[in-house]
Amino acid sequence: MRFDDMISTALAGAEQPTQWCQLVDLLAQRRAGDGEARARAFASLRANRDRVDLATRVATARSLAGLPVAPALLAFFAEDVPAVSAPLIGSARLGRDDWLALLPRLGPTGRSLLRHRRDLPAEVRQALAAFGPTDFVIEGSVETAGATGGESQIRELVERIEAYRRQKGEAPAPAPAPAAEPVEGFRWETGSDGVIRWVEGAPRGPLVGEGIAAIAGPGQYGVDGQAAGALAKRAPFRDARFAVAGIGPAAGEWRISGVPFFDPVRGGFLGYRGTARRPRVDETARAEPGGGVFGAQFQPDALRQLIHELRTPLNAIIGFAEMIEGQYLGPAASGYRGRAAEIMDQARRLLSAVDDLDTAARIETDRLELDPGAVDAGALVARLHHSYAQLAEERGAMLRLEIAPELPPARLPPDTAERIFARLLAATTGLARSGETLGATLGATISSKEALLEFAIDRPEAVAGLGEAELLDPGFSPEGDWPEAPALGLGFALRLVRNLAGAAGGALRIGESRIRLLLPALTEAAPLAGNGEAGG
Repeated sequence: MRFDDMISTALAGAEQPTQWCQLVDLLAQRRAGDGEARARAFASLRANRDRVDLATRVATARSLAGLPVAPALLAFFAEDVPAVSAPLIGSARLGRDDWLALLPRLGPTGRSLLRHRRDLPAEVRQALAAFGPTDFVIEGSVETAGATGGESQIRELVERIEAYRRQKGEAPAPAPAPAAEPVEGFRWETGSDGVIRWVEGAPRGPLVGEGIAAIAGPGQYGVDGQAAGALAKRAPFRDARFAVAGIGPAAGEWRISGVPFFDPVRGGFLGYRGTARRPRVDETARAEPGGGVFGAQFQPDALRQLIHELRTPLNAIIGFAEMIEGQYLGPAASGYRGRAAEIMDQARRLLSAVDDLDTAARIETDRLELDPGAVDAGALVARLHHSYAQLAEERGAMLRLEIAPELPPARLPPDTAERIFARLLAATTGLARSGETLGATLGATISSKEALLEFAIDRPEAVAGLGEAELLDPGFSPEGDWPEAPALGLGFALRLVRNLAGAAGGALRIGESRIRLLLPALTEAAPLAGNGEAGG
Protein backbone atom coordinates (compact mmCIF):
# COMPACT_ATOMS: atom_id res chain seq x y z
CA MET A 1 0.00 0.00 0.00
CA ARG A 2 1.33 3.45 -0.89
CA PHE A 3 2.28 5.73 1.97
CA ASP A 4 -0.38 8.30 1.04
CA ASP A 5 -3.04 5.55 0.91
CA MET A 6 -2.03 4.43 4.40
CA ILE A 7 -2.52 7.98 5.67
CA SER A 8 -5.89 8.26 3.93
CA THR A 9 -7.05 4.98 5.45
CA ALA A 10 -5.97 6.03 8.94
CA LEU A 11 -7.81 9.34 8.52
CA ALA A 12 -11.09 7.44 8.16
CA GLY A 13 -11.20 6.74 11.90
CA ALA A 14 -8.83 9.36 13.32
CA GLU A 15 -11.25 10.27 16.09
CA GLN A 16 -10.38 6.90 17.68
CA PRO A 17 -7.26 6.93 19.94
CA THR A 18 -5.79 3.91 18.14
CA GLN A 19 -6.11 5.56 14.72
CA TRP A 20 -4.74 8.82 16.16
CA CYS A 21 -1.65 6.95 17.35
CA GLN A 22 -1.35 5.22 13.98
CA LEU A 23 -1.31 8.59 12.22
CA VAL A 24 1.49 9.73 14.50
CA ASP A 25 3.49 6.57 13.71
CA LEU A 26 3.01 7.10 9.99
CA LEU A 27 4.08 10.74 10.14
CA ALA A 28 7.11 9.78 12.23
CA GLN A 29 8.48 7.85 9.26
CA ARG A 30 10.60 9.95 6.95
CA ARG A 31 9.03 8.58 3.76
CA ALA A 32 8.29 10.43 0.57
CA GLY A 33 4.66 11.31 0.17
CA ASP A 34 2.10 13.83 -0.93
CA GLY A 35 2.41 17.06 1.05
CA GLU A 36 -1.36 17.49 0.92
CA ALA A 37 -1.90 14.09 2.57
CA ARG A 38 0.50 15.01 5.36
CA ALA A 39 -1.21 18.37 5.83
CA ARG A 40 -4.60 16.65 6.16
CA ALA A 41 -3.07 14.20 8.64
CA PHE A 42 -1.70 16.98 10.85
CA ALA A 43 -5.01 18.85 10.67
CA SER A 44 -6.80 15.69 11.81
CA LEU A 45 -4.33 15.14 14.67
CA ARG A 46 -4.91 18.68 15.93
CA ALA A 47 -8.68 18.45 15.57
CA ASN A 48 -8.87 15.18 17.53
CA ARG A 49 -6.12 15.82 20.09
CA ASP A 50 -8.59 16.62 22.88
CA ARG A 51 -10.37 13.29 22.30
CA VAL A 52 -7.17 11.38 23.14
CA ASP A 53 -6.49 11.15 26.87
CA LEU A 54 -3.31 12.67 28.28
CA ALA A 55 -1.77 9.31 29.25
CA THR A 56 -2.05 8.06 25.65
CA ARG A 57 -0.52 11.26 24.28
CA VAL A 58 2.35 11.05 26.79
CA ALA A 59 2.99 7.37 25.96
CA THR A 60 2.94 8.15 22.22
CA ALA A 61 5.47 10.97 22.62
CA ARG A 62 7.74 8.82 24.79
CA SER A 63 7.67 6.01 22.23
CA LEU A 64 9.28 8.42 19.74
CA ALA A 65 11.89 9.81 22.16
CA GLY A 66 15.43 9.25 20.91
CA LEU A 67 14.28 8.34 17.38
CA PRO A 68 14.67 10.46 14.21
CA VAL A 69 11.52 12.61 14.17
CA ALA A 70 10.43 14.95 11.38
CA PRO A 71 10.52 18.66 12.39
CA ALA A 72 6.82 19.06 11.58
CA LEU A 73 5.89 16.25 13.98
CA LEU A 74 8.13 17.70 16.69
CA ALA A 75 6.42 21.07 16.21
CA PHE A 76 3.03 19.37 16.56
CA PHE A 77 3.93 17.76 19.89
CA ALA A 78 5.51 21.02 21.08
CA GLU A 79 2.03 22.56 20.98
CA ASP A 80 0.87 20.14 23.69
CA VAL A 81 1.35 20.38 27.46
CA PRO A 82 4.94 19.98 28.81
CA ALA A 83 4.32 16.41 29.99
CA VAL A 84 3.76 15.46 26.33
CA SER A 85 6.31 17.70 24.63
CA ALA A 86 9.24 17.28 27.03
CA PRO A 87 10.30 13.71 26.00
CA LEU A 88 10.64 14.71 22.35
CA ILE A 89 12.14 18.17 22.84
CA GLY A 90 14.73 16.69 25.16
CA SER A 91 15.86 14.01 22.70
CA ALA A 92 15.12 15.19 19.13
CA ARG A 93 17.99 15.21 16.63
CA LEU A 94 17.62 17.97 14.03
CA GLY A 95 19.95 19.95 11.81
CA ARG A 96 20.86 23.58 12.46
CA ASP A 97 18.40 25.02 9.93
CA ASP A 98 15.55 22.82 11.18
CA TRP A 99 16.16 23.98 14.77
CA LEU A 100 16.28 27.64 13.77
CA ALA A 101 13.03 27.32 11.86
CA LEU A 102 11.39 25.51 14.77
CA LEU A 103 12.35 27.83 17.66
CA PRO A 104 9.63 30.49 17.06
CA ARG A 105 6.97 27.75 17.07
CA LEU A 106 8.00 26.20 20.39
CA GLY A 107 6.85 28.87 22.82
CA PRO A 108 8.55 29.82 26.12
CA THR A 109 7.99 26.44 27.80
CA GLY A 110 9.34 24.47 24.86
CA ARG A 111 12.38 26.72 24.53
CA SER A 112 12.99 26.41 28.28
CA LEU A 113 13.07 22.63 27.89
CA LEU A 114 15.40 22.96 24.92
CA ARG A 115 17.85 25.05 26.96
CA HIS A 116 18.61 21.89 28.95
CA ARG A 117 20.23 20.34 25.88
CA ARG A 118 24.02 20.17 25.73
CA ASP A 119 24.36 19.06 22.12
CA LEU A 120 22.84 21.94 20.12
CA PRO A 121 24.81 23.80 17.42
CA ALA A 122 26.31 27.15 18.44
CA GLU A 123 23.88 29.09 16.20
CA VAL A 124 20.90 27.44 17.87
CA ARG A 125 22.22 28.28 21.34
CA GLN A 126 22.69 31.89 20.24
CA ALA A 127 19.15 31.99 18.88
CA LEU A 128 17.81 30.59 22.15
CA ALA A 129 19.69 33.29 24.02
CA ALA A 130 17.96 35.88 21.83
CA PHE A 131 14.60 34.70 23.16
CA GLY A 132 15.71 35.13 26.79
CA PRO A 133 14.12 38.56 27.47
CA THR A 134 10.75 37.22 26.32
CA ASP A 135 10.89 33.72 27.83
CA PHE A 136 11.98 34.85 31.31
CA VAL A 137 9.34 37.53 31.77
CA ILE A 138 7.90 37.62 35.31
CA GLU A 139 4.13 37.66 35.22
CA GLY A 140 2.51 40.85 36.44
CA SER A 141 5.57 43.12 36.01
CA VAL A 142 4.78 46.50 34.47
CA GLU A 143 8.25 46.54 32.88
CA THR A 144 7.83 43.33 30.88
CA ALA A 145 8.23 43.15 27.13
CA GLY A 146 4.66 41.85 26.90
CA ALA A 147 3.32 45.12 28.25
CA THR A 148 5.59 47.42 26.22
CA GLY A 149 5.92 46.54 22.57
CA GLY A 150 6.08 42.77 23.01
CA GLU A 151 4.95 42.02 19.45
CA SER A 152 7.67 44.19 17.92
CA GLN A 153 10.31 42.54 20.09
CA ILE A 154 9.17 39.05 19.11
CA ARG A 155 9.16 40.11 15.44
CA GLU A 156 12.71 41.39 15.86
CA LEU A 157 13.76 38.07 17.42
CA VAL A 158 12.26 36.13 14.51
CA GLU A 159 14.12 38.36 12.05
CA ARG A 160 17.35 37.72 13.94
CA ILE A 161 16.79 33.98 13.68
CA GLU A 162 16.22 34.31 9.94
CA ALA A 163 19.51 36.19 9.76
CA TYR A 164 21.23 33.26 11.42
CA ARG A 165 19.75 30.93 8.84
CA ARG A 166 21.04 33.09 5.97
CA GLN A 167 24.49 33.39 7.49
CA LYS A 168 27.00 31.25 5.59
CA GLY A 169 30.15 31.67 7.64
CA GLU A 170 30.82 30.80 11.24
CA ALA A 171 30.57 33.67 13.72
CA PRO A 172 33.72 34.22 15.82
CA ALA A 173 33.42 32.69 19.24
CA PRO A 174 33.41 35.16 22.15
CA ALA A 175 36.50 35.26 24.33
CA PRO A 176 36.17 32.92 27.32
CA ALA A 177 35.39 34.55 30.64
CA PRO A 178 37.84 34.14 33.51
CA ALA A 179 37.22 31.00 35.52
CA ALA A 180 35.16 31.56 38.65
CA GLU A 181 35.12 29.65 41.89
CA PRO A 182 32.37 27.00 42.01
CA VAL A 183 29.37 27.73 44.18
CA GLU A 184 28.68 25.31 47.04
CA GLY A 185 25.19 26.51 48.00
CA PHE A 186 22.46 29.05 47.31
CA ARG A 187 18.92 30.07 48.24
CA TRP A 188 16.09 30.17 45.73
CA GLU A 189 12.42 31.01 45.33
CA THR A 190 9.83 30.11 42.69
CA GLY A 191 6.48 31.46 41.60
CA SER A 192 3.26 29.46 41.72
CA ASP A 193 4.21 27.82 38.40
CA GLY A 194 7.38 26.35 39.92
CA VAL A 195 9.74 28.56 37.85
CA ILE A 196 12.73 29.97 39.77
CA ARG A 197 12.47 33.78 39.93
CA TRP A 198 14.91 34.72 42.71
CA VAL A 199 18.37 33.43 43.64
CA GLU A 200 20.86 34.43 46.31
CA GLY A 201 24.40 33.09 46.60
CA ALA A 202 24.88 32.00 42.99
CA PRO A 203 24.82 33.54 39.48
CA ARG A 204 21.23 34.24 38.45
CA GLY A 205 21.68 33.56 34.74
CA PRO A 206 21.80 29.74 34.73
CA LEU A 207 19.16 29.41 37.45
CA VAL A 208 16.40 31.99 36.90
CA GLY A 209 13.89 30.50 34.51
CA GLU A 210 14.58 26.89 35.49
CA GLY A 211 11.62 25.07 37.01
CA ILE A 212 10.69 22.30 39.43
CA ALA A 213 7.38 21.40 37.78
CA ALA A 214 8.62 19.02 35.06
CA ILE A 215 10.72 15.89 35.55
CA ALA A 216 13.99 15.99 33.64
CA GLY A 217 14.59 12.96 31.45
CA PRO A 218 17.83 10.96 31.34
CA GLY A 219 20.72 13.11 30.07
CA GLN A 220 18.69 16.30 30.53
CA TYR A 221 18.93 19.14 33.02
CA GLY A 222 16.30 19.88 35.64
CA VAL A 223 14.75 18.19 38.68
CA ASP A 224 13.77 14.63 39.52
CA GLY A 225 10.31 13.29 40.31
CA GLN A 226 10.53 14.12 44.02
CA ALA A 227 10.45 17.88 43.49
CA ALA A 228 7.86 17.73 40.71
CA GLY A 229 5.62 15.43 42.76
CA ALA A 230 5.87 17.69 45.81
CA LEU A 231 4.84 20.70 43.73
CA ALA A 232 1.74 18.89 42.51
CA LYS A 233 0.73 18.23 46.14
CA ARG A 234 2.01 21.57 47.54
CA ALA A 235 4.18 19.54 49.93
CA PRO A 236 7.70 20.12 51.24
CA PHE A 237 10.58 18.09 49.80
CA ARG A 238 14.18 17.39 50.78
CA ASP A 239 17.37 16.59 48.84
CA ALA A 240 15.78 16.35 45.41
CA ARG A 241 18.15 16.06 42.45
CA PHE A 242 18.68 19.21 40.38
CA ALA A 243 21.08 19.41 37.40
CA VAL A 244 22.09 22.83 36.01
CA ALA A 245 23.43 23.27 32.49
CA GLY A 246 26.58 25.10 31.49
CA ILE A 247 30.18 25.30 32.67
CA GLY A 248 29.91 28.21 35.13
CA PRO A 249 30.17 28.16 38.92
CA ALA A 250 26.49 27.18 39.31
CA ALA A 251 26.61 24.34 36.76
CA GLY A 252 26.45 20.69 37.69
CA GLU A 253 24.63 18.53 40.20
CA TRP A 254 22.72 19.90 43.22
CA ARG A 255 20.49 18.63 45.97
CA ILE A 256 17.66 21.05 46.67
CA SER A 257 15.13 21.25 49.51
CA GLY A 258 12.08 23.46 49.55
CA VAL A 259 8.85 24.33 51.35
CA PRO A 260 5.69 25.90 49.89
CA PHE A 261 4.56 29.35 50.99
CA PHE A 262 1.10 30.86 50.81
CA ASP A 263 -0.65 34.23 50.81
CA PRO A 264 -1.11 35.10 54.51
CA VAL A 265 -4.45 36.80 53.81
CA ARG A 266 -6.16 34.71 51.14
CA GLY A 267 -4.29 31.47 51.64
CA GLY A 268 -3.45 31.05 47.96
CA PHE A 269 -0.35 29.11 46.92
CA LEU A 270 2.48 31.49 45.93
CA GLY A 271 5.43 29.20 45.28
CA TYR A 272 8.40 27.51 46.95
CA ARG A 273 11.39 28.77 48.96
CA GLY A 274 14.40 26.64 49.60
CA THR A 275 18.12 25.96 49.59
CA ALA A 276 20.56 24.07 47.38
CA ARG A 277 23.79 22.24 48.19
CA ARG A 278 26.29 20.14 46.30
CA PRO A 279 25.71 16.36 46.60
CA ARG A 280 27.88 14.23 48.85
CA VAL A 281 30.11 11.56 47.35
CA ASP A 282 27.76 8.77 48.44
CA GLU A 283 24.85 10.50 46.68
CA THR A 284 26.44 10.47 43.22
CA ALA A 285 27.69 6.90 42.93
CA ARG A 286 25.88 4.93 40.23
CA ALA A 287 26.01 1.29 39.25
CA GLU A 288 27.27 0.46 35.79
CA PRO A 289 24.41 -0.47 33.45
CA GLY A 290 24.20 -4.01 32.17
CA GLY A 291 24.83 -5.09 28.61
CA GLY A 292 21.45 -6.21 27.29
CA VAL A 293 17.84 -6.04 28.36
CA PHE A 294 17.32 -8.23 31.47
CA GLY A 295 20.63 -9.95 30.75
CA ALA A 296 19.67 -10.87 27.19
CA GLN A 297 21.71 -10.08 24.05
CA PHE A 298 19.33 -7.33 22.88
CA GLN A 299 20.94 -3.92 23.28
CA PRO A 300 18.35 -1.46 24.70
CA ASP A 301 18.73 1.29 22.08
CA ALA A 302 18.60 -1.14 19.16
CA LEU A 303 15.63 -2.88 20.75
CA ARG A 304 13.73 0.41 21.13
CA GLN A 305 14.29 1.15 17.43
CA LEU A 306 12.89 -2.30 16.57
CA ILE A 307 9.94 -1.68 18.91
CA HIS A 308 9.11 1.54 17.08
CA GLU A 309 9.18 -0.33 13.77
CA LEU A 310 6.78 -2.94 15.19
CA ARG A 311 4.27 -0.48 16.61
CA THR A 312 3.33 1.02 13.24
CA PRO A 313 2.11 -2.21 11.56
CA LEU A 314 0.50 -3.44 14.77
CA ASN A 315 -1.46 -0.20 15.18
CA ALA A 316 -2.43 -0.43 11.53
CA ILE A 317 -3.68 -4.02 11.98
CA ILE A 318 -5.67 -3.03 15.07
CA GLY A 319 -7.10 -0.01 13.29
CA PHE A 320 -8.20 -1.97 10.22
CA ALA A 321 -9.69 -4.72 12.38
CA GLU A 322 -11.62 -2.11 14.39
CA MET A 323 -13.00 -0.62 11.17
CA ILE A 324 -14.20 -4.04 9.97
CA GLU A 325 -15.57 -5.15 13.35
CA GLY A 326 -17.30 -1.78 13.85
CA GLN A 327 -18.50 -1.67 10.22
CA TYR A 328 -17.09 1.85 9.76
CA LEU A 329 -16.60 1.27 6.03
CA GLY A 330 -19.99 -0.37 5.48
CA PRO A 331 -21.83 -3.58 6.38
CA ALA A 332 -19.71 -6.68 6.98
CA ALA A 333 -20.80 -10.29 7.42
CA SER A 334 -20.80 -11.66 10.96
CA GLY A 335 -18.06 -14.13 10.08
CA TYR A 336 -15.76 -11.35 8.93
CA ARG A 337 -16.56 -9.29 12.02
CA GLY A 338 -15.80 -12.25 14.29
CA ARG A 339 -12.51 -12.90 12.54
CA ALA A 340 -11.64 -9.20 12.77
CA ALA A 341 -12.35 -9.27 16.49
CA GLU A 342 -9.96 -12.23 16.92
CA ILE A 343 -7.24 -10.48 14.93
CA MET A 344 -7.75 -7.32 16.95
CA ASP A 345 -7.42 -9.25 20.23
CA GLN A 346 -4.25 -11.04 19.13
CA ALA A 347 -2.69 -7.83 17.81
CA ARG A 348 -3.44 -6.05 21.06
CA ARG A 349 -1.79 -8.85 23.05
CA LEU A 350 1.27 -8.61 20.81
CA LEU A 351 1.29 -4.82 21.17
CA SER A 352 1.15 -5.30 24.94
CA ALA A 353 4.24 -7.52 24.71
CA VAL A 354 5.95 -4.85 22.61
CA ASP A 355 5.13 -2.29 25.30
CA ASP A 356 6.64 -4.62 27.92
CA LEU A 357 9.83 -4.82 25.87
CA ASP A 358 9.92 -1.05 25.58
CA THR A 359 9.46 -0.69 29.33
CA ALA A 360 12.24 -3.21 29.98
CA ALA A 361 14.57 -1.30 27.64
CA ARG A 362 13.78 1.97 29.44
CA ILE A 363 14.50 0.36 32.82
CA GLU A 364 17.83 -1.04 31.64
CA THR A 365 18.94 2.35 30.26
CA ASP A 366 17.63 4.33 33.26
CA ARG A 367 15.09 6.11 31.05
CA LEU A 368 11.91 4.99 32.78
CA GLU A 369 9.97 7.99 34.05
CA LEU A 370 7.15 7.33 36.51
CA ASP A 371 5.01 10.41 36.98
CA PRO A 372 3.62 11.05 40.48
CA GLY A 373 0.20 9.54 40.94
CA ALA A 374 -2.20 7.68 43.20
CA VAL A 375 -4.42 4.69 42.49
CA ASP A 376 -7.10 2.81 44.41
CA ALA A 377 -5.30 -0.53 44.51
CA GLY A 378 -8.27 -2.29 46.12
CA ALA A 379 -10.64 -1.35 43.30
CA LEU A 380 -8.01 -2.16 40.67
CA VAL A 381 -7.22 -5.61 42.07
CA ALA A 382 -10.93 -6.40 42.53
CA ARG A 383 -11.58 -5.57 38.86
CA LEU A 384 -8.64 -7.65 37.65
CA HIS A 385 -9.62 -10.52 39.97
CA HIS A 386 -12.95 -10.84 38.20
CA SER A 387 -11.21 -11.53 34.87
CA TYR A 388 -8.53 -13.87 36.17
CA ALA A 389 -10.93 -15.78 38.42
CA GLN A 390 -12.90 -16.65 35.27
CA LEU A 391 -9.68 -17.81 33.62
CA ALA A 392 -8.89 -20.06 36.60
CA GLU A 393 -12.46 -21.42 36.63
CA GLU A 394 -12.18 -22.42 32.96
CA ARG A 395 -9.22 -24.60 33.95
CA GLY A 396 -11.04 -26.13 36.93
CA ALA A 397 -9.08 -24.03 39.43
CA MET A 398 -10.07 -21.23 41.82
CA LEU A 399 -8.67 -17.80 42.65
CA ARG A 400 -9.75 -16.47 46.06
CA LEU A 401 -9.06 -12.85 46.98
CA GLU A 402 -9.30 -11.03 50.31
CA ILE A 403 -8.99 -7.22 50.38
CA ALA A 404 -8.60 -5.39 53.68
CA PRO A 405 -11.02 -2.48 54.20
CA GLU A 406 -10.08 1.22 54.10
CA LEU A 407 -6.76 0.78 52.33
CA PRO A 408 -4.76 3.92 51.42
CA PRO A 409 -4.04 4.58 47.74
CA ALA A 410 -0.90 3.21 46.18
CA ARG A 411 1.69 5.87 45.34
CA LEU A 412 2.35 5.25 41.64
CA PRO A 413 0.71 6.05 38.28
CA PRO A 414 -2.53 4.11 37.56
CA ASP A 415 -1.25 2.66 34.27
CA THR A 416 1.91 1.36 35.96
CA ALA A 417 -0.12 -0.15 38.80
CA GLU A 418 -2.43 -1.94 36.37
CA ARG A 419 0.50 -3.34 34.42
CA ILE A 420 2.19 -4.62 37.60
CA PHE A 421 -0.90 -6.36 39.00
CA ALA A 422 -2.08 -7.69 35.61
CA ARG A 423 1.32 -9.21 34.75
CA LEU A 424 1.63 -10.82 38.19
CA LEU A 425 -1.88 -12.29 38.06
CA ALA A 426 -1.35 -13.57 34.51
CA ALA A 427 1.96 -15.13 35.50
CA THR A 428 0.42 -17.05 38.40
CA THR A 429 -3.25 -17.70 37.65
CA GLY A 430 -2.52 -19.04 34.17
CA LEU A 431 -0.41 -21.81 35.72
CA ALA A 432 -3.11 -23.05 38.09
CA ARG A 433 -4.01 -26.72 37.52
CA SER A 434 -7.41 -28.38 37.77
CA GLY A 435 -8.51 -28.67 41.38
CA GLU A 436 -5.93 -26.14 42.59
CA THR A 437 -6.92 -23.08 44.65
CA LEU A 438 -4.76 -19.97 44.70
CA GLY A 439 -5.28 -17.60 47.59
CA ALA A 440 -4.46 -13.90 47.34
CA THR A 441 -4.60 -11.05 49.87
CA LEU A 442 -4.27 -7.29 49.65
CA GLY A 443 -3.53 -5.37 52.82
CA ALA A 444 -1.30 -2.74 54.38
CA THR A 445 1.91 -3.08 56.35
CA ILE A 446 4.76 -0.96 57.64
CA SER A 447 8.45 -1.56 56.85
CA SER A 448 11.19 0.69 58.26
CA LYS A 449 8.52 3.23 59.26
CA GLU A 450 7.28 3.39 55.65
CA ALA A 451 3.67 2.60 54.81
CA LEU A 452 3.30 -0.10 52.16
CA LEU A 453 0.56 -2.00 50.39
CA GLU A 454 1.18 -5.74 50.28
CA PHE A 455 -0.33 -8.07 47.69
CA ALA A 456 0.47 -11.73 48.32
CA ILE A 457 -0.52 -14.69 46.13
CA ASP A 458 0.16 -18.42 46.41
CA ARG A 459 2.77 -19.94 44.13
CA PRO A 460 1.18 -22.40 41.66
CA GLU A 461 2.10 -26.07 41.98
CA ALA A 462 3.55 -25.96 38.46
CA VAL A 463 6.54 -23.98 39.73
CA ALA A 464 6.87 -25.61 43.16
CA GLY A 465 10.46 -26.11 44.26
CA LEU A 466 11.95 -23.65 41.76
CA GLY A 467 14.31 -21.05 43.20
CA GLU A 468 14.07 -17.31 42.74
CA ALA A 469 16.95 -17.18 40.27
CA GLU A 470 15.26 -19.72 37.99
CA LEU A 471 11.87 -18.04 38.17
CA LEU A 472 13.41 -14.66 37.30
CA ASP A 473 15.40 -16.02 34.37
CA PRO A 474 14.12 -13.98 31.37
CA GLY A 475 14.16 -17.11 29.20
CA PHE A 476 12.20 -19.33 31.62
CA SER A 477 8.64 -20.47 30.88
CA PRO A 478 6.95 -23.69 32.10
CA GLU A 479 6.28 -26.55 29.75
CA GLY A 480 2.82 -27.58 28.61
CA ASP A 481 -0.53 -25.91 27.96
CA TRP A 482 -0.60 -22.44 29.48
CA PRO A 483 -3.46 -20.27 28.19
CA GLU A 484 -3.19 -16.49 28.56
CA ALA A 485 0.51 -16.87 29.35
CA PRO A 486 2.69 -13.74 29.09
CA ALA A 487 3.89 -13.56 25.50
CA LEU A 488 7.51 -13.14 26.62
CA GLY A 489 7.52 -15.95 29.19
CA LEU A 490 7.07 -16.28 32.92
CA GLY A 491 10.61 -15.22 33.85
CA PHE A 492 10.42 -12.04 31.79
CA ALA A 493 7.01 -11.14 33.24
CA LEU A 494 8.14 -11.64 36.85
CA ARG A 495 11.33 -9.68 36.30
CA LEU A 496 9.36 -6.86 34.67
CA VAL A 497 7.00 -6.78 37.68
CA ARG A 498 9.97 -6.73 40.06
CA ASN A 499 11.75 -3.91 38.24
CA LEU A 500 8.59 -1.82 37.83
CA ALA A 501 7.82 -2.22 41.52
CA GLY A 502 11.39 -1.24 42.38
CA ALA A 503 11.20 1.85 40.17
CA ALA A 504 8.04 2.89 42.04
CA GLY A 505 9.69 2.43 45.43
CA GLY A 506 8.40 -1.09 46.14
CA ALA A 507 9.67 -4.66 45.76
CA LEU A 508 8.79 -8.19 44.63
CA ARG A 509 9.73 -11.00 46.99
CA ILE A 510 9.48 -14.67 46.02
CA GLY A 511 9.07 -17.03 48.95
CA GLU A 512 8.74 -20.79 49.12
CA SER A 513 4.94 -20.73 49.10
CA ARG A 514 3.90 -17.17 48.20
CA ILE A 515 4.91 -14.27 45.99
CA ARG A 516 4.67 -10.90 47.75
CA LEU A 517 4.37 -7.54 45.99
CA LEU A 518 5.10 -4.41 48.05
CA LEU A 519 4.13 -0.94 46.81
CA PRO A 520 4.43 2.47 48.52
CA ALA A 521 1.22 3.88 50.02
CA LEU A 522 -0.12 7.42 50.38
CA THR A 523 -0.90 7.40 54.09
CA GLU A 524 -2.02 11.03 54.25
CA ALA A 525 -4.94 10.24 51.97
CA ALA A 526 -6.54 7.51 54.11
CA PRO A 527 -5.94 5.62 57.36
CA LEU A 528 -3.91 2.43 57.31
CA ALA A 529 -5.86 -0.78 57.61
CA GLY A 530 -4.72 -3.94 59.38
CA ASN A 531 -1.89 -5.98 58.03
CA GLY A 532 -2.81 -8.50 55.32
CA GLU A 533 -1.65 -12.12 55.43
CA ALA A 534 2.02 -12.12 54.50
CA GLY A 535 2.73 -15.74 53.73
CA GLY A 536 6.06 -17.27 52.86
